[in-house]
Amino acid sequence: MLLGACTSAISFAGEGGGPDDGRYCEFTPAPDAGGRAPGLVVGAEVLLPEGNRPGYGVHIRFNGSIGAIGEFDGVRADFPNAAILDCRGNAVLSPGFVNAHEHPAYSWAFPDANLNPGYTHRDEWRLGTDGRVPLPIPPRIDFDSDDPRSTAILLAMELRHLLGGATAIAGSGGVPGVIRSINRHKRRGDPALYDAEADMATFPFSFRVVEDLREECAGGPAYRFPSPFGGNLAFMAFVPHVGEGRRTSCAARAEVARYLKRVLRRDRRYSLIHGVATDREDYALMREFDVTLVWSPRSNLALYGETIDLEGALELDVRIALSTDWSPSGSFNMREEAKCARRVAGDAGVALPGEALWHMSTGNGAYALGLEDRFGAIRPGLWADLILVRHAGGDPYDAVLTATDEDILATWVDGRAILLSESLDMPLSGRECVTLEGVAPKVCGVLGTFGLSAESFAGHIKDVVPVNDTHRQAPCKIQR
Repeated sequence: MLLGACTSAISFAGEGGGPDDGRYCEFTPAPDAGGRAPGLVVGAEVLLPEGNRPGYGVHIRFNGSIGAIGEFDGVRADFPNAAILDCRGNAVLSPGFVNAHEHPAYSWAFPDANLNPGYTHRDEWRLGTDGRVPLPIPPRIDFDSDDPRSTAILLAMELRHLLGGATAIAGSGGVPGVIRSINRHKRRGDPALYDAEADMATFPFSFRVVEDLREECAGGPAYRFPSPFGGNLAFMAFVPHVGEGRRTSCAARAEVARYLKRVLRRDRRYSLIHGVATDREDYALMREFDVTLVWSPRSNLALYGETIDLEGALELDVRIALSTDWSPSGSFNMREEAKCARRVAGDAGVALPGEALWHMSTGNGAYALGLEDRFGAIRPGLWADLILVRHAGGDPYDAVLTATDEDILATWVDGRAILLSESLDMPLSGRECVTLEGVAPKVCGVLGTFGLSAESFAGHIKDVVPVNDTHRQAPCKIQR
């Protein structure tokens, strides 16, 4: 089912207690509205693009979009027939994280034993260029409704990211109807799988950049690459891999120079994935021409031993969007990526407050994809992709960025609760919620859709990256 196809009112069964009984939210079911679909009002400290708002209410409409936003009592009065989930003083409500760069079809595999930070360009670990030891590329797994194992593996990947705070992933692969997926429609089943599109390219220049540029890098004539996609860029944003290698790599630097020359056209929105080889001169141009840098620090460090000049990028006010890349070298989820980003900032002596990191994880990712008018913020008319986590005080942005699965109260995608805390004790009407081993919140309306039980699901994913265990991900460590 498409995420946008939800047509029933959001309602819960049961009733929560007050804050004195150990619960974090008080639930009031919707009264009989005479056939109308009044939706749900959530009260919490709400994180808006312009700042945090304690004691606010957000109305989630029956069609999966965000309705009114304002002081809780006012929103509640405007929708007297809506169900109420009052978590004020105990929780923070945020847009879900937007993972602006992933490879879901491959992101089920653990890092290879030969992974090391000694590569200078991605062609070295991909192809063994210049005598380097290549890393094996995991077999691609695509959704097949007749194959329960592949379905379970991809579902585990999406649940892993949901538990890590993401409600949207940009990249090829996944299953339909769970996390929000973004990629170009190229096959017949893609409209059901990908909810939105952007022009993303893993190899915008060629599959063998180092070889193509070898003569140029030795002082010879400039090599001319063909236009990406044959010049057929259909969507608002172009989001390719560029400069994926050390700043000492001639090929990586040449990629950056060529791409930024294209940016001068100002004919669409441009973003740039990885950009390890970028420098301050590049950042000045990126800021002037509104180029978003899609940053995957853990994967950069695991492969190249270095990452972007974070201090330079922040000083020159470059918009940065955080992303995980893929499990063979990157973070297993967005909260782990945020943790790595903070470590990189600390090692560089750079202040990276929670609010800035939160923007990198939410609205900046949507902007990088040219889709900020659909998700990435809590704003009327946007899709209701939301995360609600416990908040006992302190910085609300940090509460969202550092939440464990036990802190998750609810995660909505398109207004439908996918994750729901046991403490709320109120399953969504008409959707079965099941408990997975080692996972605190219940998973609602997902496994049964694909003919899986908790037991069969667990049996299919024994040898892949687990849903809720990050200890085998690549290290986040700068090479000295």
